[in-house]
This record gives sequence, structure tokens and C-alpha cells, in this order.
Amino acid sequence: MKKIILSTLILVFGTIYAQKTKPQSNKIDKKLVGLWKGSEKDQQIDGMEKLWVMDRKEDGTFTLIFTTVQNCEINQHIEKGQWWVENGEFHELHFNSGNTDVYTYEVPDKSHIKFKSKNMSMDMINNEYSFVDTKIEDEN
Repeated sequence: MKKIILSTLILVFGTIYAQKTKPQSNKIDKKLVGLWKGSEKDQQIDGMEKLWVMDRKEDGTFTLIFTTVQNCEINQHIEKGQWWVENGEFHELHFNSGNTDVYTYEVPDKSHIKFKSKNMSMDMINNEYSFVDTKIEDEN
């Protein structure tokens, strides 16, 4: 009986973990695929500058390298997750936190994407959080 319960628990937790970290097939906008960079200052936290490089893959996964600068202190961290487009909006699921950021977006040209947040947090200083990603072109 203990083996059955233990096997069931392992199966359940394994399934939950796989669903959380395994990318699902979602609709993507191919114009958003590639290596992008961006930055913002004083939009989410007063006195903080954020810089990032985002690698959006065609399979709907992403890797995001964040650098923050505040009070002469520099921090960097890496986030992984899944992205997709639904109802004309960009969705970004972060595997570590389990949070999904939702943005409206516009692609004015092949080198730029304008994002505007749909899910604003009460602790942000700017209730109109927006930024532009710029494509990092291949040097071939």
C-alpha cells in the first residue's frame, strides 16, 4: 500500500513539475522571435535602471538576462520561461515565479517592438509601464 501511495505521489508531483517547466505549443508571432535588447529607468522602481537581453525562440521559450542598477549597486539574474500571443496580446510566463506578464505590442519595423503592460502592479511608480525592444542583428 505504501508503494502505491508513494508511486502515486511521485507521478502527481512529476506531472505538475513537467507542466510547469515544459513549454506548451502556443501561438507565436514570428516577428518577435530572435535576440532583443531593451532598457528602462525609473518606470517600475524610482532610481532603478533595468537593462536586458531577451532571446525568444520559435518554440515559444525564452531566456531573459536582466541587469539592474540602483544606488551604484549592479545585480544580474537570468529568467527562463514561455511566451505566446493570444487575442493580439503578448504573454510571458516566468518559470521561476509562475507569474505571467501581459502586454499589448506593436511592431513598427523589423528592428523594434513597443510593449505596454496590461497587468499593472500597485507598487509601481508609473501606471503606464512601457518599453521598446531593439533587435540585435546577426553580423553575418
